[in-house]
Amino acid sequence: MRDVIEAHVLMDRVGALSEQKRKKVAAARDIDVRPVRLMTLSGKGGWAADPQIRARYAESTNVTLLDHLLSVVRGAVTFAALDTLAANPELDRNIFRSQLRVVAAIAFLHDLDKDLELARDTALPLEPLAARWSHYGLGDFVGPDHAMQPDQVRALIEHVEVSQGHRSPAVTAPSRTIRHLMRYVALADKLDGLWLKEGIDAVLERLSTDDTLSADFLKSLATIDLFDPHHPFLVDELQRYLSAQCERLAEVPPLIEIHQDGRLVMLIPAEQAEEIKQEGIKRLGRKLTRALFQLRINVSVRAVPELLDAQPDHEDLLDYMAKASLDRDFSRLFLVKASFADAVHTANLDELLGGLGLSPAWPKATGQTLTPFPSPGELPAPAQLHLRRAAHLLVLLNHKQVKELPDYETRELQLLEAVGAERPQWIAALSDRISRQVFTGLWAVAVASVDAEVLQRVWGEEGLLQRWLEGPEGDRGLRDTIASKGGPIVDAVTEHFAAAIANRLVCAEGAGNKRCLFTDQPLTQRATFTPADKLYEVKKSAFSGRDGRLEDIDSAQGEAQVSPVSYAEHRFRSHMHAAAGGKPDGIPTLLSSPSTTGLFAALALDNEADFGSLSVYDLAREQISKGRVYRGFDAYRHRYRVARFERMPERTEGQVDQLRLLLQSTLRFGRPIHLFRGLPSPERAFFAFDAMPRRLADLIGGSRLRLEQIPTALERLESANLILSTNGLGFEVFDRYARPMTRLGAVCMAWAQLHDDAKDGQADRSGRFRREFEQLMEEPLMSDTEAPLVELGRAAARIQQRPRGGASANEELLSFNLSLETAIGAWKLGQRDAESLTMAVAGELETNLTRKQKIAAAKNRDGETLQDAFVAFARRFVETVWFDVLNGRPPAQASRRVLAGIYRMSFLTAPRPKSDAEPETTTENAD
Repeated sequence: MRDVIEAHVLMDRVGALSEQKRKKVAAARDIDVRPVRLMTLSGKGGWAADPQIRARYAESTNVTLLDHLLSVVRGAVTFAALDTLAANPELDRNIFRSQLRVVAAIAFLHDLDKDLELARDTALPLEPLAARWSHYGLGDFVGPDHAMQPDQVRALIEHVEVSQGHRSPAVTAPSRTIRHLMRYVALADKLDGLWLKEGIDAVLERLSTDDTLSADFLKSLATIDLFDPHHPFLVDELQRYLSAQCERLAEVPPLIEIHQDGRLVMLIPAEQAEEIKQEGIKRLGRKLTRALFQLRINVSVRAVPELLDAQPDHEDLLDYMAKASLDRDFSRLFLVKASFADAVHTANLDELLGGLGLSPAWPKATGQTLTPFPSPGELPAPAQLHLRRAAHLLVLLNHKQVKELPDYETRELQLLEAVGAERPQWIAALSDRISRQVFTGLWAVAVASVDAEVLQRVWGEEGLLQRWLEGPEGDRGLRDTIASKGGPIVDAVTEHFAAAIANRLVCAEGAGNKRCLFTDQPLTQRATFTPADKLYEVKKSAFSGRDGRLEDIDSAQGEAQVSPVSYAEHRFRSHMHAAAGGKPDGIPTLLSSPSTTGLFAALALDNEADFGSLSVYDLAREQISKGRVYRGFDAYRHRYRVARFERMPERTEGQVDQLRLLLQSTLRFGRPIHLFRGLPSPERAFFAFDAMPRRLADLIGGSRLRLEQIPTALERLESANLILSTNGLGFEVFDRYARPMTRLGAVCMAWAQLHDDAKDGQADRSGRFRREFEQLMEEPLMSDTEAPLVELGRAAARIQQRPRGGASANEELLSFNLSLETAIGAWKLGQRDAESLTMAVAGELETNLTRKQKIAAAKNRDGETLQDAFVAFARRFVETVWFDVLNGRPPAQASRRVLAGIYRMSFLTAPRPKSDAEPETTTENAD
């Protein structure tokens, strides 16, 4: 990985870097976001123009060539190492390691024909083979002891491919030992292909019949096959823990492990299978307990704090407050009415707290409450100590009222008594209770900072806060009222996955007539949640009136039921989103992208490390200083969740941009991305979106794309973005551009608008549409409306001189406008005869082009006379445009704009002798 992939393969990328960009990358200010070349080629399941080849490719799941090659490398090396050492444990390890390097090198080159983009079964040419061997650093990797000539490398590759065996023998054959090891490469290649085409059963069948492996433990495998699309975050964690326990207990990673499209499939050693499952599920439960059900503080929208999920004693709460993250949630403990952020109260707070380093720094008012400490983490260390002490006090002073606590007024009086000093009058005079108690708490901290006895009476081991939390001696306190739902929730999750892995039905005993919001599982009325539970972007009020919801005419509160497993899933999502950072954006679209793929995928992964999170913006980000970046190969060292918090926007402009970012992400990350609006279903395409809006599907070529189709789709999306953001184009032109049958007209209109904008001094961004027009001209598909205008534009080059650079749109449309205006004028006079219309148009053209000195040179007409050329152009216009396209009637303004755009571009791009007119001076290649 380090010597070949990171040092050489990662450097081989698609496209060129500008000199300025190269310097920024070298200075570690930017990263190179160009896709790795081997990630843009299909290893299995690609796409081809030939329908028969395309149908064959469609039978396999689409993966990148790099993923397939690394899968075969891992499989070949692991099989060779374990099988050989099991049969010969006394083998010289150093010699064997050097031989395994050859196995890895040949495995990486075994599909060189795909790398070189050669036709299937083409003999490998030696010169390109030698170039790739050197380019990837494989000569240095295998070392001098196994230096090989290109014909020896080719012979070993052909030894792997059974159909090509002995086709090109080397002058000097590789050693027998090396040739013997090639059978492991062939087995790994076959297993990876079977898995991607036929599935897990085909892999098991091949292992049972193949005689390559002699070690029984490598062939005796148990299957984990779990479909749980409602809980992808939990299944991710389960996969990681199962994989880690497989390595720990069986000393080998799972042969196959992948979580995609709602399904987790793993192949683990049968001998240790039950223990691996039990330990994996047990560790998932421990993870949830640590992450979700430790002590936490929730501050409601009314600025009322509440202790949740654990029953701390005084010492536990002191420890928690000393370690609590000084983030936005922490600052909410000090929320007061926004009206107190005035000059008078700010001056009073400065006088009271300035000596502690806690002068208020009011943020800009955005609501009814404000905190004087919006960024507590930026305060000096001594000030942070005082602020933590104040937070400890305020959590209990303002805590949600329960019967085991004195009421708010009593708590306030008890605090004043414990401090034993007179509170400032400006605080006592405040009418808002919460604000008064916040300022009172800060005042108490200020007093305690200079009076150790006050500190002891309030925060000490037997102080006021201890009595509120633990209760007076022999009585209940606040801690006794805190419900800990962690145990039952975690038990439900572990039972759920134990049953699912064992393919055992789960019976919901004692369930009521309510249903889980996510899974439709029968539940009792009590299986609900509150905002304080922080289920990611799930709000009760959003589901009022849904079937199965408790309807209570005496209560205006919404209510929705959630099963314990779904509760854990959505609360864990909040936990992961908080760790990743960013602003929540509603319920995300269900997105599936595997964190692992291929054989022995966990071989180079750190299973002890938590999943990383990458958004589409992280994958697109170039500047390191702007936030999290993806350098191109991290997925082969670490498990990642990709774009799990993304949501498809409602507006077309947002959908186009989001789709562009998602497709870019597939190329940057090198793994399939599948989006679902409902429950997922298995998809073989590299990119799939089951509910893609019809307009976008037409734009990019369908709702399912193979790897080779993505670059073209990205080009279309970038063009669509440009259309939507350009004044004078917008949605109407985008709609035409999205549909294949009207795309040509939209391309011409977009080019014309941008071309005209460039004449007015704007940057010329018309080049991409010029290129797309030329591509469309080579395709056979053209509508009955577009084709006549294209031909008319070509014919106009025979009679009208090509406009010079900087010419106006009127000059470029001169022949078209003259013809159309003449026909409209004749139509108004009742003239309907085709021949008389033809003569009228021809006469008008000859008169005006002669007068304006715009007649084309004679060499453009291939010996045809000028008069005949005028008549031929006029007849083409009348017959194919006026009668066939316009049905003999004047067009609407919108239709005329489209027709004129197609004609104009066809006329300007029509082939002419170079001397016909000066070439246009544009910068059309600048996008």
